[in-house]
Amino acid sequence: MRMFGFVLALVAGLFAAAKAEASIVVRVDKSSQTMRVVVDGEHRFTWAVSTGRVGYNTPNGSYRPQRLERNWRSRKYGMAPMPHSIFFRGGYAIHGTNMVGRLGRVDSHGCIRLAPGNARTLFEMVARQRGATRIVIEGVSPRQTAPAVASRRGPARVAAAPARATQMRLPATGTVRAAHPAGSSRVVTPQSGARAAYAAPRGSYIQPAARAADPNRFFTDWFLRR
Repeated sequence: MRMFGFVLALVAGLFAAAKAEASIVVRVDKSSQTMRVVVDGEHRFTWAVSTGRVGYNTPNGSYRPQRLERNWRSRKYGMAPMPHSIFFRGGYAIHGTNMVGRLGRVDSHGCIRLAPGNARTLFEMVARQRGATRIVIEGVSPRQTAPAVASRRGPARVAAAPARATQMRLPATGTVRAAHPAGSSRVVTPQSGARAAYAAPRGSYIQPAARAADPNRFFTDWFLRR
């Protein structure tokens, strides 16, 4: 009878121990940047987290809490506050952060950040059942978009194509038009008047270019009539 009672107590103890070993599961998914907390097989919480950014990966795997620190500061990163830290692998920990606006995306140096209230809730749960907690980290961190870098060169300039129809300009002083049989007109300047007259076809008339006013015109006429 005593032997039967001893065996029954041993089986009950083993069952309780097995149940205690799976009582708290903290599952972190880096792909979605979320944490799910399961207590005795029942899903209790889903929280946004921040895991390691590029160059500071959060290691995947299954871990047990190694030590708990209610108030901790990072000596490696300028004494940055890490409240309610649950260390699971060396310097890697789950802890609270005051940068709550960055939760839901990769941002940390490898730790798992939580909102301060959520970090405190998880810390108290794990402190009560430290040996019955398992931390599972899985998934792949989403790629970060490289910041846009402004080019030192200005925007490329594209030469505008010349318009087919340009605005008409008035001819310069002393410019005349020579009539051609085809009905077209040709601009003739005083310098090119002789050449235009030579090249014009027969039957066409080229108006001579107006000469500039000569202040000694009367003297010149008198001198030629002598």
